[in-house]
Amino acid sequence: MPMPENKKHPEPLSSERPNVTETALEQELISELSRLRDEICALSHVPCERMDPRTNLGVFRLFNGISLQQWRSVAQRLEARGWLSLPMDRDVYPHLTILQESLEELTYQTEHDPLTGIANRRAFDRVLDLELERAQRAESTISLAVLDLDDFKQINDRHGHAAGDAVLVHLARILANNKRRYDLAARIGGEEFALLLPGIGQVKSARVVDRIRENLAAHPFQSKDGDSFRVTCSAGVASFRGTTEISPTDFYSLADKALYQAKSLGKNRTDLAPMPDVERAARPSLVRASEKRFLFTGKP
Repeated sequence: MPMPENKKHPEPLSSERPNVTETALEQELISELSRLRDEICALSHVPCERMDPRTNLGVFRLFNGISLQQWRSVAQRLEARGWLSLPMDRDVYPHLTILQESLEELTYQTEHDPLTGIANRRAFDRVLDLELERAQRAESTISLAVLDLDDFKQINDRHGHAAGDAVLVHLARILANNKRRYDLAARIGGEEFALLLPGIGQVKSARVVDRIRENLAAHPFQSKDGDSFRVTCSAGVASFRGTTEISPTDFYSLADKALYQAKSLGKNRTDLAPMPDVERAARPSLVRASEKRFLFTGKP
């Protein structure tokens, strides 16, 4: 990588230099990695966190006198998760194990909400698409509940953002405790959550959601000043029998509209969306009935 003329290349680390402690070697490594990162980001004219992830470049650097334990310590402090370490003269297995752990951690982070620990919107969209396709193929039932905390802005304004975060974490915990292993609980927005329930119809899914709302409303929270307060949420539930076609966007929209209705009718309630299978199946029969009436009576 080209360096500006007024900057010198960092000197390589060497175990042959006398009187250099392990801490000094780690500090020199951190300094070089930091300068390298800053140079790369400066060349791109964008902040490091906004660089295009579709472009990839592997940069290899030999560091003498650095052990695996030292490297892990440095990488954790610098958050250098994108760096791959491999030994030149010994067993590579420990390094490949670390690489696998790093990849698993990155995969987890890309599909989980960092605050609550449950799935994020990206994972929700992917699973919703798969489960809806499976329901249509097998003509099986699937339900989707969308939940939204009532007056959440007021909670943050009155009791502080730490209390608001505690509410979000607690609702996520309730969702996780009330779902089956193959259900999906996700945080899909700021104070909006979703629960995907394969194999459950409208009545049972509404019972699950009502139980979640009751558990939330019964839990006392503490504000930054020590005051106790309680929180409620509203929910919309959409169910589908798999006997017709519907897109993930339309299915989510049904649940979202039911949620909006619950909000407009007073909050702290669960409203049900119309069944898309029943709606679409009813329309052709109504058309045929009107045609028959016109043929036999001459009246529309």
